[in-house]
Amino acid sequence: MKNGLIVVFVLMCGLVGITSNAYSAGGDTASFNIRGYLRAMPSVMINREFTHADFSNMVHNRLNTRWSLPLGLSLVAEGRNRLLFNELLEDFPTMADFMDYDDGLLDLTWVWLSQGGWLGTSQIDRLFLDWQQSNWRVRVGRQRINWGLNFVSNPNDLFNTYSFFDFDYPERPGADAVRIQYFTGGLSRIEVAYNPSRYARQSVAALLYGTNLFNYDFQVIAGYFRHRAALGIGWAGSIGGAGFKGEATWFYHIENLPQRRRANLVAAIGFDYMFANGTFVIAEFLYNGGFTPAGGNIFMLTEPMRPDNIMFSEFALTLSASHAFSPVVNGGLSIMALPDQETVFFSPNMKYSLARNFDLEIVSQIFIGGQNTLFYQAGSSWFVALQFSF
Repeated sequence: MKNGLIVVFVLMCGLVGITSNAYSAGGDTASFNIRGYLRAMPSVMINREFTHADFSNMVHNRLNTRWSLPLGLSLVAEGRNRLLFNELLEDFPTMADFMDYDDGLLDLTWVWLSQGGWLGTSQIDRLFLDWQQSNWRVRVGRQRINWGLNFVSNPNDLFNTYSFFDFDYPERPGADAVRIQYFTGGLSRIEVAYNPSRYARQSVAALLYGTNLFNYDFQVIAGYFRHRAALGIGWAGSIGGAGFKGEATWFYHIENLPQRRRANLVAAIGFDYMFANGTFVIAEFLYNGGFTPAGGNIFMLTEPMRPDNIMFSEFALTLSASHAFSPVVNGGLSIMALPDQETVFFSPNMKYSLARNFDLEIVSQIFIGGQNTLFYQAGSSWFVALQFSF
């Protein structure tokens, strides 16, 4: 089943490449569109004592296809292929099984190479049919249901959270779901979404109502999240020219078990501001009431966490700034403090447009402190990425 779906995806991309961008049949016009990128990213990870360095390299290819059809229909298929070499993989023989795991109803992830320090994977993270008519929109399949409002932490995002530390995945994960949206007029809408699971208790279903009041976008959420009730609220507006966003979700275990906290709150609030010189800054505070200390290895840092336990700490304060130094050079710095883990995370970055559709990006991730935590293993990592987009 898995291999067959991947073959279908590859064949679709190949078909698009050898056919024209549009055709006409019976007076109705349908069009194919393909885009993507090829990205090479060598990196080095240095341990905390600066006594050892591990080098790695990854080639990342992404393909995004859309087939626009008559009657408001679209078929979307998107995926990525990654080839990674890292000597550390030899110390984690179960890494291939970890990367081969797909949390969706359909298994659309495939490890096609696992030998020594080499690991090759393919994943289809978007595969859905979209229908839109008048005030209605329906999507069925693997998709991204983005209910989050904040820039960093999204406790309202019940269906597909992401990892803040995974900068190499801007598209973010998708979920196998049915999503129905009805736009009631003005800036109001009602959404219903259902994400079935191979195990009924791990399913997610929720209702969202969004509206605009007093120049603020508000949303309220009620649903079922993996055998927990979930109630959430979110808002986005401005105060004195600064953006003001927040979201909070309360989770409650349907089944009460001994020695387990039955309810917890996850909430995040943030401000953002654009200065006259073009510098954009963000400040965000997170309270993660469902925090449970995590074990595992450093590769866990880039894996999505659950919205009821959204960070590797109970508290997090994030400050971020970005600035366009010229039309072709952008730079930024993100700092995250995790006080209960006694950890500080720094991530400076720079992006330079070498030519049209050809970019150079330099990123560093530095963890300080965090003894006896997952962060202590991470040390510092330095990445250089060359990306060609098409």
